[in-house]
Amino acid sequence: MNVEALEKLAEQGVTLVVTIDCGISNYEEVDKANELGMNVIITDHHLPKEKLPKAYAIINHKQVDCAYPDKNLCGSGVIWKLITAIIQNKKFQEKYNKEGKIKEGYEKWLLDMVGLATLSDMVPLVGENRVIASYGLVVLRKSPRPGLHKLFQILRVNQTDITEDDIGFLITPRINAASRMGHPKEAFDMLSSTDVTEAGALAEHLNK
Repeated sequence: MNVEALEKLAEQGVTLVVTIDCGISNYEEVDKANELGMNVIITDHHLPKEKLPKAYAIINHKQVDCAYPDKNLCGSGVIWKLITAIIQNKKFQEKYNKEGKIKEGYEKWLLDMVGLATLSDMVPLVGENRVIASYGLVVLRKSPRPGLHKLFQILRVNQTDITEDDIGFLITPRINAASRMGHPKEAFDMLSSTDVTEAGALAEHLNK
């Protein structure tokens, strides 16, 4: 988290910030968000310190009072758990499921990203992480994301046979390049865009 980004979000009228894989030690930044009139929900997997940020809510299985049994989930695993909980919420279902916007089982198609992140995050591949990584590879082999398709093509990776080594040594370094040498949003846009031309150009850019 950083203050500059929070100030830009506030200018855009944002009132809720949900963090992924960060925030558990961002005391000043959370205070700033509160001052700007924004609620902050922290989802993180890093070890909390004795002091916690004054967030609206903190979802971190490594908190001392958290009874969640698997303490090895990476940040993407934690946010995926939040998404599945939201989807199962009665009010959410009444609003979206009846309109057919989110069909039953929708969340399983997000496992390509959760599996990719789990394999990239150097967390122990035991318990839920092993299950997430395994099913993540299953979904990755069918993933319709055009940015991934282009990246597989550039790297000569056969999507239907993609392995954890392909992720760790070929895919992850290209995604990480966005935040190391450019802007993290470039990787986000590549993975989320449904525009073949845009996603393909971003894949080529990250590869370079």
